[in-house]
Amino acid sequence: MSAEPALGRVAPRSEPTLHERLDAVAADSPDQVIRFHSDRSVLTYAELVASSKRMAARLHAAPGDAIGILAPNGPEFLQTVFAASRLGAAVCPLPLPAGLRDLAEYGARTARIVAAAAMSHLVVSNSVTRMLGARAAQFGAGTLHDSTTLTTPGPELPPRTVDPATPAVLQFTSGSTAAPKGVVLTHTNILACAESITEAIAIGPGDAHASWLPLFHDMGLFGTLTGIFTGIPINLWNPTAFVKDPGRWLAEFAATRSTISTMPNFAFDALLDTPQQDLDLAAWRVCFNGAEIIRPESIAAFATRFEHAGFRAEAMTPGYGMAEATLVATLPPLGRAPIIDCIDREALAGATVVAPRASGTAKEIVGLGRPVPGMAIRIAGGAPEGTVGEIELRGAAVTSGYLDGSRPFTEDGWLRTGDLGYLRAGELFFVGRTKEMITVRGVNIYPADVEAEAAAIDGVRRGRCVALAVLEPCEHIAIVVETAAPEAEHEALRHAISARIRRALDLSALTVHLTAPDSLPRTTSGKLRRLATAALLER
Repeated sequence: MSAEPALGRVAPRSEPTLHERLDAVAADSPDQVIRFHSDRSVLTYAELVASSKRMAARLHAAPGDAIGILAPNGPEFLQTVFAASRLGAAVCPLPLPAGLRDLAEYGARTARIVAAAAMSHLVVSNSVTRMLGARAAQFGAGTLHDSTTLTTPGPELPPRTVDPATPAVLQFTSGSTAAPKGVVLTHTNILACAESITEAIAIGPGDAHASWLPLFHDMGLFGTLTGIFTGIPINLWNPTAFVKDPGRWLAEFAATRSTISTMPNFAFDALLDTPQQDLDLAAWRVCFNGAEIIRPESIAAFATRFEHAGFRAEAMTPGYGMAEATLVATLPPLGRAPIIDCIDREALAGATVVAPRASGTAKEIVGLGRPVPGMAIRIAGGAPEGTVGEIELRGAAVTSGYLDGSRPFTEDGWLRTGDLGYLRAGELFFVGRTKEMITVRGVNIYPADVEAEAAAIDGVRRGRCVALAVLEPCEHIAIVVETAAPEAEHEALRHAISARIRRALDLSALTVHLTAPDSLPRTTSGKLRRLATAALLER
């Protein structure tokens, strides 16, 4: 692939809608299955078609309405997605509560999304109703529906004409660094993304897709829809199946002989800590790694740890994407092991330069591949290769704007991502976010660098640290880390973290804060929430 491939829609010329693509696939493969391992239910493609038609008939939504869905990874979630498509409405996936402790905050966040989307209908699963009780009725949606009653035997919705250029999904961003924003994605956007992924990783009849990511997250939803649109078997778990026992999940995954998976980087770290098992991972050919910063040490350790089980280094597929591009923007070529660029950390404020690996200022960055078919990428208005700047995207899968009417585009029509990176030989390398860069005493510091140094200290929970700027009482960087170390060891741990960061980054204005395991605020997809962490320090 070239750095800037010829643009043009990758979706089929007939410009179908989501439900029309499903219907076509189900006509060819009616008995193909979607397995929901957490409750052991199974849904065939033919059953998904019929049940989504019944649900659409009962929803009574009008074209242009917004239909919310509050459900775990079960049949009702996918049924709602395709029912909304048949109605010409847009589905709005809503995050589930993390537990009973934060229901008040969760309710307030959800109510804001419901209001922003002007949600006319909200479909709620039985399990969520049991957890929320009467709270769901307080979110402010026009009509509340029990998902179970919507798919019982009954009439099906007569066909409606739906314009593929109309919104199909309102995907609210995670809010890891800012308040969530509603990304408007059309049928054309979503199918273009699915076709791009299908071509980039050569999905074929021998493949099977597997994911424990929540379907309300873009990586979970659009990865699953891509698998459905190619007619392959789908294996889904609820996130708790992975979080509670990553080793057991990996054994179940291996038993499915799935070939394609989607996970953020922290999941690979979690799998490193699992007990040794007799596994066969030879079928695993595409292992998507995305949604957060990808660490070279994580992917190297994972490949080494599971090599004996048949996992191949070239199966690791680090990529770059975002909700505003539906899902994915860049991927490496098939069959290539991850590549690492070694640059001078001090040069990140301008042109990057190669630094010897032994250098004290060297920084290793994972290559995220080149643009997928139908997508183009550039740095800050077309800056030369090797120059750090804002990543900009253009392509058929890119949104036309946010639900509030804002359009994050340059004057010549490129999406401004808010992310920083550089290109080398057409390959994208991500270095941070413009909204996360910390400037202390005139020096630009990337949070990922501070966090990586802290994470290398024994006693710091892997992937559970947040660096951010603090202005009072004087400008400095604060690093907040989770630890299970006993109180008696905290002072020594603070000193070790501080000494390593100061030595590695020549950073003197630094404070270290320790907190209990699982206490740092995280988004529903597992990413750390910087603004929420900053708020904790202010209390």
